[in-house]
Amino acid sequence: MRIECNKQNLINAINTVSKAVTSRSTLDILSCILLIADRKGFRLIANDLKLSIETSEIESELYEKGAVALDARIFSEIIRKLPTDYVTIKVDEKYRCEISSGKSKFNINGNDPQQFPMPEELKNNSVSIEIGSFNFKNMIKKTIFSISTEENRPILRGEQIKFDEGYINIAAIDGCRVSWRRKKVDYNEYNEFVVPGKALNELCRLLPDDDGIPLKITFSSMHAMFELEQCKIVSRLLDGDFLSYENLFNSSSSLELTVNTSDLLNALERSIIVSDDTRKTDIKLTIKNNFINIISSSSMGKTEEDVPVNIEKGEEIVINFNARFLIDVMSACEEEYVKICFNTNKSPCIIKGVANNDYQYLVLPVNPRG
Repeated sequence: MRIECNKQNLINAINTVSKAVTSRSTLDILSCILLIADRKGFRLIANDLKLSIETSEIESELYEKGAVALDARIFSEIIRKLPTDYVTIKVDEKYRCEISSGKSKFNINGNDPQQFPMPEELKNNSVSIEIGSFNFKNMIKKTIFSISTEENRPILRGEQIKFDEGYINIAAIDGCRVSWRRKKVDYNEYNEFVVPGKALNELCRLLPDDDGIPLKITFSSMHAMFELEQCKIVSRLLDGDFLSYENLFNSSSSLELTVNTSDLLNALERSIIVSDDTRKTDIKLTIKNNFINIISSSSMGKTEEDVPVNIEKGEEIVINFNARFLIDVMSACEEEYVKICFNTNKSPCIIKGVANNDYQYLVLPVNPRG
């Protein structure tokens, strides 16, 4: 193999695939990046067997086709430290690699590319759908905080993506919260699958903030592929039955109110300032007389604040929450006002849009007191 390319373009490609490189596997080849130069052009691939990322064609001068697997850390460090804007990479038949730029030259030993696991090809019995990149990215960012971190419930370590009646539905559940959003799509069949949180985080990192750029989603029974302009990501799907959450949002409520989203969010963020642990701050909410009274106390001090609300139905309730759970949800709500529904101080509250019915959140209380 022999190619020449721009150094910054190569660094960008390395950054794109690096999140699919693993250093914790017993298979040394998984700590490598595969370089391929063939009729499709020059590309990089990384694969940890659960997630693979392949770049689109990197602009280059291709003089000789070939492939090699190079240690990701060493390859990345060499390219970043090269002195000029252009890089030449040569690989011989024994996978010895020469990397040169200006008067700098490195010789490193590569690995047989045949040992590198190639990404899954999703062709037979697969389905493809297109959605705007920004819409999909926004749906993930505003639900992914509810993914579970518990090892004993692996199915909840991902998000369910469900296509139903012309909508894409995305849901995450962590045992204390349910986050759900939907958008209209040009696809009317029913399909559902669960994508690991790691894959979705990496996808969000790469997706542009431009809904004019489409994201192509292709899925089969075991894998999902997300095709972007600069790369494609293939993720193994999580196996198992995702929890049924729809009926949770249909429960009755004895108290309903609307509140200014920013006012409540800002008050909640102030409530954790004197907390011993801002990730887990218990707060007491007292709702009466068209106000939410928020009290937070710790060994460092105490805060108390009233936030005006419009109570549409019901009377007084006193209920405790983890402030961080409510902050995450309120940060994800883009409307000026949201509706919050309560039943008892032992049952979850439901937060949803006033004018927009395409998102709902459920949050369980903690240590309820009457």
